[in-house]
Amino acid sequence: MPRSIPILAAALLPLLLGLAAASQVPTSADEQKPEALTALYNQAMQAKEWPRAVAIAQGLVELKASSLNLKLLANAQLYSGSTDTALATYDQALAAAEKEKPAEGQLMNEWKDGLAQIYIGKGNVLLKLKRTAEAIEIYNRSAEQASNPAQAYFNICAVLYNTGKTQDSAAACRKCVQADPTKANAWFVLGSDLFADAPINNGKVVATSETREALEKYLALAPDGPHAADVKAMLEMIVK
Repeated sequence: MPRSIPILAAALLPLLLGLAAASQVPTSADEQKPEALTALYNQAMQAKEWPRAVAIAQGLVELKASSLNLKLLANAQLYSGSTDTALATYDQALAAAEKEKPAEGQLMNEWKDGLAQIYIGKGNVLLKLKRTAEAIEIYNRSAEQASNPAQAYFNICAVLYNTGKTQDSAAACRKCVQADPTKANAWFVLGSDLFADAPINNGKVVATSETREALEKYLALAPDGPHAADVKAMLEMIVK
């Protein structure tokens, strides 16, 4: 059974540690405007120029130490490999968010979604630091705040899957696909969890209808996905 398939790299932030050559930080007046800096930051992150992204984000924080700018800085620090620094910055972002908390209404909903994203980032750092139980707790906090908690629940189900806690992983996966039925990898993890716990009779896996449905959902959403071959193999092993 494909228990050894690494799911975490696809599930969470890649957490790449390679550093690209840093480019100079923009210095012109126009380039120092928040909108321009944000655009340059996004370009640097997409190009995996982590040191440059960190420097640009620091410029944004100097202009305004908002929860959003602090989150951008923490994200770049995480990708650059500065995990302890990133954790401290995420905590600063959470503190800033508490000061920015609006009254009830649409602004409150947007604030909660922003808070949820900070929690996702903090959870990723804790996971990188091998503080798994704390990471899961923080992902749950993200799910409580997010208007769509699918990403937080998927992170939980992927982490639990990788640690062999199949029943708990399956429960989180169900919450994920309920929030977003299009998350193919969540269907894969759910199917794998159920498949791993199913009894075997005469060399065939006696799986539930939920198991088959989850695996077939993955193939429907990602017929050429990275887990397609393993899913097909699992389906072949299930009692017809």
